[in-house]
Amino acid sequence: MADSETKTKILDASGKAGQLTINPKLVSNVTVTLSAFLGEAKMSLGELTALEEGAIIALDAPLSQCVELRLNGVAVARGELVTLGDKFAVRLVEISK
Repeated sequence: MADSETKTKILDASGKAGQLTINPKLVSNVTVTLSAFLGEAKMSLGELTALEEGAIIALDAPLSQCVELRLNGVAVARGELVTLGDKFAVRLVEISK
């Protein structure tokens, strides 16, 4: 088996554990959505409904904190927020194993 292949434990009909080998070439074109999580803000519904354009919402994260990248809500990496032309980007500093 090539190093890039992934092994996944599965159970057969008898409940015995086996392994399924997934060739990365089969899933390399599957599109997923990766989200960047910056922080949270807690407020009452009254404060939320009173927001207007131009309002600033303070997040609970310090400027030096890494952005968390999430795939389907699961953290998969962390990085620093940077600019790339006129867009935001994330420079990876840690990838979850």
